[in-house]
Amino acid sequence: MEGQLEYLFAGFAVFWAGLLVYLVWLQARLRALQAEVRRLEERLAEEVPVAEATAATRSASAARVAPEGGA
Repeated sequence: MEGQLEYLFAGFAVFWAGLLVYLVWLQARLRALQAEVRRLEERLAEEVPVAEATAATRSASAARVAPEGGA
């Protein structure tokens, strides 16, 4: 019976070690994803003002080109 308890404790040790490794890996992956989201948000924030300026320029150019008769 004592030999069986050693296997039980060894099994628990392997389980907890595996769980710990998985949680550490999961935390590293989560940090990497958070950094990627942060980078994408920064890129989006840089792109939005450029897109707004381009749209404003296009609408101003269209207003100048449009005929005055409203056709």
